[in-house]
Amino acid sequence: MLKGTVIETQYYKVLQTYFVPVLVRFKVRPNHVSILGLGISAAAGLGFFLQPFWGGVLTLGAGLVDTLDGSLARSTGQARNSGAFLDSVLDRYSEFLIYLGIWGYLCRKGASEPAVSLIILFILFGSLMVSYTRARAEGLGQKCLVGFLQRGERVILLGLGGIANPAFNKLTRLPFSASAEDAFLMAILFILAVGTNLTALWRFWHVLKNLSHEAAPEPIVDGKS
Repeated sequence: MLKGTVIETQYYKVLQTYFVPVLVRFKVRPNHVSILGLGISAAAGLGFFLQPFWGGVLTLGAGLVDTLDGSLARSTGQARNSGAFLDSVLDRYSEFLIYLGIWGYLCRKGASEPAVSLIILFILFGSLMVSYTRARAEGLGQKCLVGFLQRGERVILLGLGGIANPAFNKLTRLPFSASAEDAFLMAILFILAVGTNLTALWRFWHVLKNLSHEAAPEPIVDGKS
């Protein structure tokens, strides 16, 4: 949803102006930034397990770092296929670690383990399919950036959900309110579970429609095409 928008353009402009020069000054390489992002994501997972507020803060920090490696690589002429591959793989592990922390927190607080496990499973599968449909489409020469819950949007939702969850928990403890501990975080997870899979299906339909409009190859006649 944010891809190709003014928000994305201005965001990367800020990175190029204020953050990338600092990394260049300290001779940090893009792969170092990618590995750092994985470390922060692991800390975010632990943060969610202990206290969602800090998990949310660290998730936003991991998202920031995750966008820095590409900007740094392009600015310093270090963009390599190996770096892009490393970043993509580490992104998948980063998401898993964060959701693992959320799963642990909710189960520790007494939420239904089967229900939490199922919703986390749907999120992980949807997130994986969002990435896979794009990768497969680009391998076939098709652009595939449609959908509402790409990685950037997922990071923002998780970050804000973790930060806001403690405040909503306090509201549920007021005398006139119903008890709904962690309902806000659960609502965010439900949005992610539904939204990631809808985004994957949207991409599937978008690419399939574009491929069906491509010209069919000429038939082979007498061994000649």
